[in-house]
Amino acid sequence: MATHPIIGITAEWNPFHKGHASMIQQIQDRYPKALLVGAMSGSFVQRGEPALFDKWTRAKWAMEAGVSIVFELPILYALQSADLFSSYAVDVLASAGVTHMAFGTESLGEDPLYEAARFAISPSYEDALRGALERGVSYGEAAHQAMAAYSPFLATELLKPNNLLGFRYTETILRKQYPIEILVIHRDMDHPISATKARKDLAEKKDTSLLPSYAKEEGARKMEEGDYTDFSRYEESCLLWSRQYTGEALRRTGLFREGLENKWYKESAQSSYTQMLDAIKSKRYLYSRLKRIGAELLLSRGNEMSPFSHLLPPGYLRLLGLRREESAYLRHCHLPVITSVAKGLRTLSEEYRNSLLLDIHGTDMRAFMQKNPSYRKGREDYYHSPLIM
Repeated sequence: MATHPIIGITAEWNPFHKGHASMIQQIQDRYPKALLVGAMSGSFVQRGEPALFDKWTRAKWAMEAGVSIVFELPILYALQSADLFSSYAVDVLASAGVTHMAFGTESLGEDPLYEAARFAISPSYEDALRGALERGVSYGEAAHQAMAAYSPFLATELLKPNNLLGFRYTETILRKQYPIEILVIHRDMDHPISATKARKDLAEKKDTSLLPSYAKEEGARKMEEGDYTDFSRYEESCLLWSRQYTGEALRRTGLFREGLENKWYKESAQSSYTQMLDAIKSKRYLYSRLKRIGAELLLSRGNEMSPFSHLLPPGYLRLLGLRREESAYLRHCHLPVITSVAKGLRTLSEEYRNSLLLDIHGTDMRAFMQKNPSYRKGREDYYHSPLIM
């Protein structure tokens, strides 16, 4: 089948904006006959909060830009730290049979990323990392020192977030010996387009200028009608749910280390979620990590041991969107493709059924946070078929 490249993209598309469309156009310019496959975070994203718009809208906008197929990255992976997020994202794309993986970086190209990744899987790196950890530094600093011992240039470049994420993708590909080549699309650092700015402009000013032209009207309508996440409502839910736990119950979830559960329990008495996180954060526990813990706690549904604390390799591919002419591609995926959650819940093994249920619960939770109450309906996963274009 694969006479042409099958190029995978890991994304959040939160929201899908002009910068994303530009990246896709650059890939198509280089590989005009390639099939583009997206593994997109669904209802929650890695920053530890719900996506601004629902996953079907974001998948549709990506497909209108040229993506052929969109799978949902399971929420168990979407809410992990960058190293785990990147590793499991590569696993998902490998299971989807991609031949290339495309991503953006600030500066590093394919050759230095391969060089850094080859060193990172070598015994020399492991020895340097172990030595730094024994000196009592954090894991992130130990990794930086280990890389700096080999190449100060690479160590400095890997402090940039997109360079680092690309390095993690490349390291996973080499470590697991996936037959996948990397394809680097350099970000426009002179005129960068930020998803954070796009969300801010939409939420505060209803400004759709950073959206692609075909998405502006729908984006404006969603903002006008309140069909988007109310983050203040989400934060209040996180604070309320945190207060339901004792320190010991928090410890048993498996989400906390080094006594952090006691600080979490104490500060949940604060009058707002923002104040609570501000009181907990430190050099060791950054705001982003704390927000992911809060999201994982909310989505764990009171389970004594959180499902986010013990991960399984991918066991299914949840289809969100597909170009009709590419339907034959699905037969070549290495995992079951879920087109109906009802059927998926009947056919998957118990462990992966629970993962799919968590995706469904994430969609329900995000819907509950919608600005307009009329958009807070639950069980939407059961009523949405994959988008066929």
